[in-house]
Amino acid sequence: MTVDWPSAESSLMGNAWVCSRANDHVNMLCDSIGVRWGGSEGERRAAEYIRSRFEEYGLQETSTEEFEVDTWEATSSSISIDGEDDRILDVRPSLFCPSVTATAPIVDAGFGMAHEVGPLTGRLDGAIALISGAYEPFSPPESLTIRLERLATLGVVACITPYAAGGRRTSHGHAGDWRDDDPNTVSLPLVHTSREDGALLARRAASGATVTLQVDSQRTTATSRNAMGDLAGDIWPDEWLVLGAHHDTTVDSPGANDNASGSTVVLEVARLLAQLKREQGIGPGRSIRFVTFGSEEQGLQGSAAYVERHYGPDPMPRLMVNLDELGTGSMKGVVLQFPELRPLIQKELDAMGEGLKCHVLAQMDATGDGFPFARKGIQAAMLWRWRFVGRHPDVAFGHSSSDTVDKVRIRELKEYAGFLARLMLRVSHTTPEEWPQEPLDTVEIKARIAQERGSVVRTM
Repeated sequence: MTVDWPSAESSLMGNAWVCSRANDHVNMLCDSIGVRWGGSEGERRAAEYIRSRFEEYGLQETSTEEFEVDTWEATSSSISIDGEDDRILDVRPSLFCPSVTATAPIVDAGFGMAHEVGPLTGRLDGAIALISGAYEPFSPPESLTIRLERLATLGVVACITPYAAGGRRTSHGHAGDWRDDDPNTVSLPLVHTSREDGALLARRAASGATVTLQVDSQRTTATSRNAMGDLAGDIWPDEWLVLGAHHDTTVDSPGANDNASGSTVVLEVARLLAQLKREQGIGPGRSIRFVTFGSEEQGLQGSAAYVERHYGPDPMPRLMVNLDELGTGSMKGVVLQFPELRPLIQKELDAMGEGLKCHVLAQMDATGDGFPFARKGIQAAMLWRWRFVGRHPDVAFGHSSSDTVDKVRIRELKEYAGFLARLMLRVSHTTPEEWPQEPLDTVEIKARIAQERGSVVRTM
């Protein structure tokens, strides 16, 4: 099959811009449905909405797949300073924070690095620690998980981390390492407070104040869902590419950037490629599965359930591309989990003529839904964009109720959809001989994950 690439790509870009439904999808997911915490009614509605759009666009084998999710709910939380009962402090429990009621001295542990907590050993036993969630400047970065484990061994009963930015903001973080088998069982209760109240607590710690920290929470099980649909390949229908994103949110967030943006682009790429095949007879060379995952925010449980269910009964896909937080900035390229596909992907990016680049991650990235695929020995990728460094400042509201529709630039989502539709179509037409012939070694991957536990994944 010979593809007239200029004609096909012009059609895809024009359709992506002029006929876009991105605004409809973002508004439906965030405003009409709203919070989509894994296992909730909102998440069920989101999965069904996405499935129905896949069906509307003409994809085959559209479905939602249920799985049991380990979930969590906090019914109350508070921080109070002894002798200042009228003062209400900002507080937001970390995801999967266990219940705790503790009255103890508060100790400022800085960044929680070994050289900082060593001199505090006698004071930390039985204390509540105030710790920065940022990385200590100029030192090799340590994950928050490792620092919390260090404090737990010194007898700390709970930790408080201030939000980095001002304006009394807080967000739901996570104390676990998603490379672990059970990342939701954490070493210490962790709650977040605002930058302003963090500074107040630091002042009170300097004067020897006592603090009471209370969290009432419970872990339960619920039913979560993945949504999917297929576009059959015309040349190698038994070979597969996967384009995915998560449709769930944290417990009180409408999740516009994280991750209605990614789910919307999955829907738009599916629409563009299905319409190109239907109207112009230009289909993918190998089959493409479009899938959105539930319960990503609960430790990648949706993508892990998907990988466990499908591989290996189904053929292993050639490549999985994960879309997450696309509101942070325009597309700059592709980042691979493993290096083997770099020449192939860069060749196709060069052919697109948009100046996009392909890079390779220095570590196994467990922060998104590509990780369960990579752990299984499947080539995985995410998009290179200004996610953390140089990103749009008004998207710095993740995991909070302020991650609203106004934080997403629909114009950029249109460009993402057009670029990705072109890239997925091009990659689908690469011949089997262009791909690595040797499978990835899952034993080596497992050893690498264990070795890298606690390391901080580079995003630049």
